[in-house]
Amino acid sequence: MMRQSTSLILFIIACLVSVLAFTPSTPVQADPATLSATPTSLAATVELGNTATLSLTITNTGSNSLTLLLYTGYPPTASPARMALPSLPVPLPQQAERIDPALQTELAHGPTRFLVFFADRPDLGAALLIRDWAARGEYVYHTLTEHAERSQRAVRAMLDAAGIRYTPLWIVNALLVEGDATLAQALADHADVAMLSADHELQVAPSALTTAVSCSPSANNVCWNIDRIRADRVWREFGVTGEGITVANIDSGVQYTHPALIGQYRGNLGGGVFDHNYNWFDPVGNTVAPTAAGNHGTHVMGTMVSNPPDQPAMGVAPGARWIAARACDTMSCLDSNIIAAAQWILAPTDLNGHNPRPSMRPHILNNSWAFNSGGNPIYTGYTAAWKAAGIFTTFAAGNTGNTTCSTIASPGDYADVVAVGAIQQDDRLASFSAIGPTGDGRIKPDLVAPGVGIYSTDASTGYIALSGTSMAAPHVAGTVALLWSANPQLIGDYDATYALLTSTAFPITGDTSFMGASHSACRPIDVPNNIYGYGRLDAFAAVAAAKVDIPWLILPPTPTATLTSSGNTTLSITLDARKVPGPGVYSARLLIYANNLTDPPLAVPITMTVPSRSTHATITGTVTDSETGRPLPATITTTDGVRLMTSPTGTYSLTVPGSSTQHVTATAVGFVTQTQTITPGNGSTSTLNFALDPIRPRLTTLQDVIPATVDFQQNVTLNLSLRNDGNAPLSYTVQIDNEPYGVWRSDEPDGPSGGWIDPPTGRQVLNLGDDGNSDAIDLGFDFPFGSTFYRQVYIGANGIIAFAPFTTGYFIPSCFPLSETTSAAISPLHVDFNSLYGGEISFAQVSSGALITWDDVPLYGTTRRLSVQALLQPNGVIRFHYRNVADLQPTDQATIGLQFDDQSQHVACDAGDELPLDLSDGLVIELRPQINPRAWLDIESGDSGTLAASSQTNIPLTARWVGPMYTTSQARVQIRSNDPQKPVATVRVQLNEGTPAPYQVFILFVFR
Repeated sequence: MMRQSTSLILFIIACLVSVLAFTPSTPVQADPATLSATPTSLAATVELGNTATLSLTITNTGSNSLTLLLYTGYPPTASPARMALPSLPVPLPQQAERIDPALQTELAHGPTRFLVFFADRPDLGAALLIRDWAARGEYVYHTLTEHAERSQRAVRAMLDAAGIRYTPLWIVNALLVEGDATLAQALADHADVAMLSADHELQVAPSALTTAVSCSPSANNVCWNIDRIRADRVWREFGVTGEGITVANIDSGVQYTHPALIGQYRGNLGGGVFDHNYNWFDPVGNTVAPTAAGNHGTHVMGTMVSNPPDQPAMGVAPGARWIAARACDTMSCLDSNIIAAAQWILAPTDLNGHNPRPSMRPHILNNSWAFNSGGNPIYTGYTAAWKAAGIFTTFAAGNTGNTTCSTIASPGDYADVVAVGAIQQDDRLASFSAIGPTGDGRIKPDLVAPGVGIYSTDASTGYIALSGTSMAAPHVAGTVALLWSANPQLIGDYDATYALLTSTAFPITGDTSFMGASHSACRPIDVPNNIYGYGRLDAFAAVAAAKVDIPWLILPPTPTATLTSSGNTTLSITLDARKVPGPGVYSARLLIYANNLTDPPLAVPITMTVPSRSTHATITGTVTDSETGRPLPATITTTDGVRLMTSPTGTYSLTVPGSSTQHVTATAVGFVTQTQTITPGNGSTSTLNFALDPIRPRLTTLQDVIPATVDFQQNVTLNLSLRNDGNAPLSYTVQIDNEPYGVWRSDEPDGPSGGWIDPPTGRQVLNLGDDGNSDAIDLGFDFPFGSTFYRQVYIGANGIIAFAPFTTGYFIPSCFPLSETTSAAISPLHVDFNSLYGGEISFAQVSSGALITWDDVPLYGTTRRLSVQALLQPNGVIRFHYRNVADLQPTDQATIGLQFDDQSQHVACDAGDELPLDLSDGLVIELRPQINPRAWLDIESGDSGTLAASSQTNIPLTARWVGPMYTTSQARVQIRSNDPQKPVATVRVQLNEGTPAPYQVFILFVFR
């Protein structure tokens, strides 16, 4: 029998191989916890500035012991009177032919196993309206199984009559059948059948890349990846580690006895007793306890939940529980087996595959595997069912690389899952990490997370570092566990969870590695983008945004003692009117869970009434940016614990007891916190404004030009002085630019004179339209450029003068090298001109050289017009003249510079991470051939470092005599820093000859 193989990038070592004969039976429900409260609600009147403590007795009226978990929440919002029933159909896998060609090939060689998909598809939309976790799971399970039973009835009867064995696969409304070509044709002809597909054997690609073992622990003893997403701050500051949440993976299995994982395994009942029913699924080896084929699955699970006893912290949610499905053998897996794994995730069974319990399904499912390409919808039925059941699903983006756009792999390219790309320690995308857009134009990946050199658990008792998007995805899965543990009202709410993850991610844009022609459809310019999605995952920011904090409602620590059946405990609940912004009625709820966050909580309404008094005082004010005066979204707090947000116009108002001293603090992201003290009188109204200073380093270069005079065969030491005038540390690097041409500006001392030259009457007008290029134009002289003499040029509509034909005329914003040509080129202003709508592009030979002019040419899609010209002189000097450039904007992504055969020289660039353009009307930039500065100038030491706020440093430079000089040479020293207003700064070093050489150099030219 032939077996059709389909390539699959499963960054896993194993996946599900044999078919699970999933026999539905009557579900067995877990005994839900039962709690009661006395009294059933709490209420008190509390004077402003005072507190009141109330008692609440909680009784366990159920038959099982339990541990209380306490949360605060606001009263539920009123539901709309009518709500349209949402639609969530389970898609049918797409196939061009009714019978899969691969199956036809197999059937030609005899009987084989194949999948029969039925046309009638269930709709699970109603599940999205069910809040109860158990009821939602039961609804999805029963809808799928009953729909499959009903729609498959006629075909099953036909197969039963013929004595043909089959296995129902209810999650996708399919049957697994073994038969010959005659049976296959009969099934294909049946009116209820949509398609027949081969039971494809998916080949497993090589496992994740192994790197040197390096955890790079932080000062808090957490691995670098955990520190980067700030998960450890969630543990320390919020006390949230994932308690009450269950995660799962479909992978190569998990070694449950690993010391960093055994405590979190849901089947660990304590005291060395384990129950693997509903917690472990292994049709590959039929093992009765979790085991692993290779390191991959154990490593992924470790990133989600591990809690190593003797290593730096490496698990995102070490308080969560885990279950697992071992999915494939070491080389391949069958479609039918993956379907069975998907079913088990929806409704875990006992070890015999019976007694499914949908309520035992995991909250979160991580899939660190993918195909080797996108656009494959084979698994859309599974992901739709998981979403309907409230399971949050993450997928690896794929390890198919990013040399071009649209390498994102399926199923990560589906709309109902989160695709995760991998970044390195420097926050740059890993070379293997797949990128978007999807085939239908959607942005992917959704997020990026650490995925290079990730240290985690291996399949024995040790640890290993692996790389891949497989390693990135579990960071997001673990963060969702933290989110849902911090706010159980989010459980099962995909849209709200997705919004929290993406809105709090650290955005990444402007990566110049993806700004060239090969990435023109996916450049990381905006947020989200097809390289980094919404940005790097930030677990702390997400949980901070999700956690419900009611300052005036103070709870006791969660009881650690177990409440036995009929046992009770009394809680002290404090209502604190010192922490409210004024009189009013404040409402909240105490949500009491028992063991499992997915069981409905006992909700106790709480009301605090704060009466208004004539002695109260009012404090009002506005929070603004001290530099710009714009209003800021800020948080106002007092030492008593009042916390309120400013309005969109930056204003706030709070009421306090009169004659009480108040320490009021204003805090805004990116600004220095400011505190002021005020004692308002009884019944008074006071104004207290805040002008906050931005938190940032501020680079100041103490010299614009450093002169250097060097005597014959001597060196001279110079100092480059830098100062940090900001209020945050300044990180910097210094380099000497590779500049074969000195750059001289007319707005600087010793700059060139002259300016715009009106093109002569006999000029050659070039009709280049929008993105056209000219034919070869004779310069009239041999022009020296770089190491070559050129006689002809080619002129592009978008501000490029090339010395060979263009490869394309289309404008592609980028710094050098240019995408439109690979040849030597000059650009006085590379920008998206459109001479179809006016202006003139011309070439002329004038007395001083060759003049190329773009005069009053509009920018594409705008009414703005620019005038710029280049003058190429026979001695190799190049002059750029600017007459009408005031309307040029950074968003135009313009570039100025030179391109040689083997290197480039940037003058300025707004399309990437280079010195930005600084142009003005009347400016002249003159480029003079010179000795490359790297031949005569060195940085002696300190080419990188950090400057504390308000500190200064001197970086020593050495200038050398390199031969007789007949003109001043100039070097551009570039300083790159984390100053957000000036990330790139320059200082010029001008070299002149002092005592000359005791000889002269004569160069003999022989002309024929």
